[in-house]
Amino acid sequence: MTEMEEKAMGRFFSTVHIKNNSSKKQFLNSFCNIMKKRDLITCSEDEAIISYALAFSESGKWVTLTSDSYRDRPKQAKIDAKQTAAEMKTSSFSTDVVDSDWANIELYTGTDTHDKVIVGRSELPNDPPKGKRECWEQLLVPGKMWKRLSEVWNKNEVFVEDALCEAASMLGIEPKYMVSEYEDFNSAADKDKNVILLFFKKKITAINSGEKKLTMNTAFKQVFGEALEPMGFVKAKTKYPYYIRFVDNSFIQIIGLKKEKENIFNIIAGIATIYRPEIDLNCSPRMNCNWLLGVSEIYQRCHLYDHDKQYRNSIMHFGFRSSENENIINAFNRALGEVEKWVLPEFEKMQTLYDVIDYLITVYIPGLDVFGPDVQFYRHVNDRDGLLCFELDDPYEIADRRAENSFKQASYRAQQNKDSFTEADYTKLCEDIKQYNKERKEYIGNILNNKDLYDETMAEIRRRKEKNIEILRVYGLEIK
Repeated sequence: MTEMEEKAMGRFFSTVHIKNNSSKKQFLNSFCNIMKKRDLITCSEDEAIISYALAFSESGKWVTLTSDSYRDRPKQAKIDAKQTAAEMKTSSFSTDVVDSDWANIELYTGTDTHDKVIVGRSELPNDPPKGKRECWEQLLVPGKMWKRLSEVWNKNEVFVEDALCEAASMLGIEPKYMVSEYEDFNSAADKDKNVILLFFKKKITAINSGEKKLTMNTAFKQVFGEALEPMGFVKAKTKYPYYIRFVDNSFIQIIGLKKEKENIFNIIAGIATIYRPEIDLNCSPRMNCNWLLGVSEIYQRCHLYDHDKQYRNSIMHFGFRSSENENIINAFNRALGEVEKWVLPEFEKMQTLYDVIDYLITVYIPGLDVFGPDVQFYRHVNDRDGLLCFELDDPYEIADRRAENSFKQASYRAQQNKDSFTEADYTKLCEDIKQYNKERKEYIGNILNNKDLYDETMAEIRRRKEKNIEILRVYGLEIK
């Protein structure tokens, strides 16, 4: 596989699947009652400290549960599975997918673990558990056999999701739900009537002040809106809080809020051109984490060899110890100060597509990958802006600038003896850079010199531009 091809990346995610013995309304009430025992009550998305997605399979027999907290705290999925099984007096199992290679399934019927299954190519020593017939046979849909389920779990699929989908159909669970994570459900909730999003906040037992408590979203809008709107940024009409600015009729600059915990947040920023397959700011920030980066990450990448590690760590997150409005505003003012120091100066440098190239070389170099219509992906990649090269006077410049930057970094590492980087390492790396640059330029040249492929590529560029401009209009930008 050459560098021009997209390598499929493994996925890590956790879900819970609950056997449903009641109506949708009864199930939702039962689940909310479980949350109340944790001192959590339903609220608006703006107020939430934790969110859940519940997907009801068409069979009516299963509910798939996932949360925005599972990525950082996968053990929470097991806790939720165990508690729902006990409180609802049903069967429930958690599924943890590891790098798309294997999955750990734990079945609960009450408060004790009832069975454990390892599906796929795990690296565990000895023979991993593959499930007990007496535990699972009763959960199969009529006509499905335990022997076949056991065979599925024992197969070594390239992607464990394939085995999970087949197992799901035997249990009566929607296969797509079996392999979806919170961000997938969040994006689908507007279109899929069987997906319900629930948001929870801590129950407040006493109110010491009549002052209305600020939410993170409100504080972000108050502090950042006041600073950014005079600079031409617009509050985006998206699910998540972003300010966006359209530049050069070709790209947007983005500054957004990413909630980490109840009282911890980060400010993320990045750029997206109208030449990528699709600009999508309605998905969770986690889905765009490759190119929408935190302030500390932008600081580090713009000061690759001279950044202060201790200082970088101090701006990785921002927070407030108590929830008084003054403390919340102070935290957001501190975050704004760091954005003004490290993000906005980089944005001000960007006025043309050539500036975009320089930014991506520094901050997110995969964004410059050039993929024509002839390249097929295992999973669609929406953060590649490389087709912008065909709008430049010299399409090869995107490759040459990338190579030039790589040579500079290699030279610096050799001169400073960074990471024991030897002269031999330098020579080898330079040869690799030359080869990669040659391959990139050959790929671009193949499109330029093949009329059918060139016409197809330019048609794709026009389609992307029209689609993304319409998306940006929906987000609230006035584009003529």
